Amino acid sequence: MTITGVPTQLGHVALRVRDLDRAVAFYRDVVGLPLKAQHEKVAFLGIRPDASHEIALFALSEDAPGPEANRVGLYHMAWEMASFEDLQRFHERLLANNARITGYSDRQSNVMFQDPDGNENEALWEPAPEEQQRLESAGGIPRLKH
Repeated sequence: MTITGVPTQLGHVALRVRDLDRAVAFYRDVVGLPLKAQHEKVAFLGIRPDASHEIALFALSEDAPGPEANRVGLYHMAWEMASFEDLQRFHERLLANNARITGYSDRQSNVMFQDPDGNENEALWEPAPEEQQRLESAGGIPRLKH
């Protein structure tokens, strides 16, 4: 049985942030997403030329409570990198901008980090299956030095 009428991909993620300009600067200058549009209380950023945005940022007030661990809701967003070298450069940019690094996986090439409001993000590189097999037989998938 074939299921029809299913989504083809995730369209975008919308986040509530305390300071819109600060969040835009982080996702534009640190993560590297082009700003597509910004209004008084909302901004749209994205990579794909065929989409209006991948992330929407909605402004709250500076005293709005932040995300809490171990609560139902969004855990993190994951950004796929084209190569391990791109992941390394991205990791270096996070460090150079004093981004909050929250962890690394022992199973894959990744880095977990938070935006200025504490929203969890992940940047990862997943090799194609045939490349993964080659890497594993040659000693393993490369990991970030931290």
